[in-house]
This record gives sequence, structure tokens and C-alpha cells, in this order.
Amino acid sequence: MTVAEPKVSVIIPLKRINAYLHESLAHLRLQTYRRFDVYVITDGPEAFDEPGLDVKWLASGPVPPNIKRMMAAKASDAGIVALLDDDAYPTPGWLEAAVSHFADPQVIGVGGPAITPPADSPLQQASGAVYVSPLVSARYTYRYVAEAQRDVDDYPSCNLILRREPFLRHVGECLRYWPGEDTKLCLLLTKQGDRIVYDPRAAVFHHRRKLFWGHFRQVWNYAVHRGFFAKRYPETSLRPAYFVPSLFLLANVVFAALLPFSRLRSALLVLAAGYVLAVVGSAMWSRRSHLANPLLVSLGIYLTHLTYGLGFMLGLLHPELDH
Repeated sequence: MTVAEPKVSVIIPLKRINAYLHESLAHLRLQTYRRFDVYVITDGPEAFDEPGLDVKWLASGPVPPNIKRMMAAKASDAGIVALLDDDAYPTPGWLEAAVSHFADPQVIGVGGPAITPPADSPLQQASGAVYVSPLVSARYTYRYVAEAQRDVDDYPSCNLILRREPFLRHVGECLRYWPGEDTKLCLLLTKQGDRIVYDPRAAVFHHRRKLFWGHFRQVWNYAVHRGFFAKRYPETSLRPAYFVPSLFLLANVVFAALLPFSRLRSALLVLAAGYVLAVVGSAMWSRRSHLANPLLVSLGIYLTHLTYGLGFMLGLLHPELDH
């Protein structure tokens, strides 16, 4: 007896129709898995014909993407919802790879890498190169480049495919936070032993913010929420890697304070040289996947360390976070 293919609803939240949405819909038409529809949810009522796709258009008012996703999931009748950012577009095998895992009843979600598009500008490529550096993303580089399949307990909502009923059961508890709602959602989804699988075949291309301003604004938001979550949701956020940038920031302060002392200067400069060599080496290594200027990437890595370190400490001090 053949098991029926589960229906999937792809949910794309955005403020208003833009060029990235047209790009994403064009790539959705190329999916090898065909039993899906698409929910596009914008602030105000907008729509256009998209031949070859079953697109539902919703209007939400000016609310954050996490609320838009919940509204679209409630309107769907599919068993699976595929969360996709408006500035991302999927590879042809995206849904087919993800849906294959749901034959296992313990699998509650699937995530895949969000890769920098090859056509992104040099400043966007530089941002992507910063994220793929192990000096920045530590052991989480698989979120930005294809790596080995594994189970994960925390995954970004820019490319996250979930069973619809558990998503709706828990998403209401996560609406207070944006960004960061995906961290709490994944924690709730996996609490009873259910699995989220990372599959490199379930890949999307995700346009990056430009280095410097857009990139650092995004890093700052991530850091503040992660710092807050380190004390509120320690199960997945109280991890040593998240504290390293803050320690590095403090080390920079100590370095500047001790540098005037001649007896310490040589040792301090050796340490600084070691760091510089590691950063430049990482920037050169990133050229395997990103067409970015290594000097620009090196500066981006250093400033990302400082930005994240300060934001994380601020998040630790926050009594509560709102949107």
C-alpha cells in the first residue's frame, strides 16, 4: 500500500511585495516535490497571478513575521508548514529532502543550510563569508554551508520545516520575541524527545545584509536575544561558545589598558599577531564559498566579535525583551 505524500504549506511573511518574493516564487515552481501550496502574508492586501503555483494571499497588518507565520499556519490545512524568509529562495530538491524525514514519527522538524547566493553583491558576499567563519559561528557553520546531516535542537526560522499541529500548539508562547522566537520554539518542540533533523539537501539561498551596517544591526539583534536567552532558556543558550565574544571584548579592554607597560608589550603584541593571523587565515579560507575581499572579511570578523560581545552582555542584563 502506497503512503500518500503529505501536503506542505510554504509560508512567506513580508511587509510588502518585493523583487525577492518574485525570485522565491519562481524557484518554488521548480520544486521536485509537488504537493504543496504557498501562503504569502503581507501587511496590507496585495496579490498577483503566479502561474504554476497555488498561492494564497493574506494580509496581517503591521505585525512581526512570527505572528504572520502563525496566522498563515492557522489558515492552512496542510500537515507540514515550511517557513521561508522573504529574502530566501529554495533549491529544487528542498521540499523533497525535508519531507522524506517525516516518515519517522519522532521527527518534528527539518532544517537546512541558508547559503549566500552567488549573485549577491561583494558587500553581501563579505557578510556571508563572516558567518561561515568558524571564528564567528563556531560549530554552527552548518547553518550557512552544507555539512553532514545531524540532529539539532535550535534552528533559524529562515529555513525550517515543521509539523503543523505541534507548531501551532507552541508558537503562541513564542510571539513575545523577535528575533529569537525560533530558539524558544525549537526548545518547546524538542522537550519531549522529538527530533529536528539538519539535512544539507534541504538547502535554500539566503540573501545577506550588506557589510557593514545591515550586517552589524542583524548581529546586534541576534546577540542581545541570545544573551537574554542564556539566562531565560539555558537549555540551548547557556553554552560556552556564546560567551566567547564577550570575553574577547573584555580582553580588548585589558589589552588597551596594559599596552603602555613596556614589560608586557611584547607578549601582548604576540597575542594580537596570533589573533590577526587566525582571522586573516579564516577570511582566506572563506573564499572557497564566497567571492569576498579577505581584508574586508577580516575586518568584518573582528567587528562582529566586538558587536556580538557587547550585545550579548546587554542581553544578559535585560530583565525582559519585547519586539
